[in-house]
Amino acid sequence: MMVKRHISVVILVVAVIAIALYLYHHEDLIAKFTNISLSAALQLIGLRLLFWAVNGLILREFAAKLRLQLKFREWFGLPAVTTMGNFISPLSGGLVARAGYLKLRHAFPYVQFASLLAANYLVTFWIIGVVGFGVSVAFIASPPHLPWQLAVCFLATVIGITAVVVAPVGRVGGRNRLSRTLDNAIAGWIEIKKDHSMVCRFVLFNALNILVNAVSFWIAYKAVGLQVSFLSALLISLLAFFSLLVNLTPGNLGVQEAIVSVSSQIIGPGAGEGLVVALLIRVATLVPAFALGPIFTFLLARELRIHESLRKTNGVET
Repeated sequence: MMVKRHISVVILVVAVIAIALYLYHHEDLIAKFTNISLSAALQLIGLRLLFWAVNGLILREFAAKLRLQLKFREWFGLPAVTTMGNFISPLSGGLVARAGYLKLRHAFPYVQFASLLAANYLVTFWIIGVVGFGVSVAFIASPPHLPWQLAVCFLATVIGITAVVVAPVGRVGGRNRLSRTLDNAIAGWIEIKKDHSMVCRFVLFNALNILVNAVSFWIAYKAVGLQVSFLSALLISLLAFFSLLVNLTPGNLGVQEAIVSVSSQIIGPGAGEGLVVALLIRVATLVPAFALGPIFTFLLARELRIHESLRKTNGVET
């Protein structure tokens, strides 16, 4: 684990230096970044808060599945703490903190948390694959004339996830991270799919978050002076989601920027502009994360102390 942390820090330093050098040699990009209007900045921050709120509603659905009722400061506050934690600690430190809180406060099993989270990722990437395939196919024969390989990648995502979902129940096996993730996803999906209403809510919530993320990219491109179509912004935002699969640095710093830059170059706006947009969305995420994260960390820590005090007083789990 320590070796992985050291590697993560090294990659982070390299990524930050590479971004700094690129911007240093492209002063026009820095000018675009510094000329962002207050209105655009507030819109982006508001959209990131909405993104968290939807994630919180998904978390509340997880808890309700186990007949646990989360308070507002829990279902809304935990995503804020998670985001802050992921930026502070490599290897998804924020998710670990969230799982730890749910375990200590509500006896939410780690294994079940991992399974439901993995199953939710299946739903998310299935929707991404379907929407991405439709948009990229539409763009193959019309501007910006995307390469057909992009549509194939989205289609492969849909087929792969569909195969996992409809295949006979069984374990993938193996000790590597991918095998464990697939096993968790299968276990979580088996638990969720029995509740059709819950599946519909998960699809709705994830589709809403995909839309919110796309609007964030669309506004960010407009904020730097580029009139990008909403469908182009949507496609770039969909590709940005794949950075979640490459967990190398705190908050995936550098990884997401690279994916957005390459996607922006392929789709049309340009790599440099894509980097500025990715950094703009990064800042719009960091500001509320470090403004609200410490507040909710305090509130949730107090919740744990009160819970522990009551447990010791009563001699039973409350």
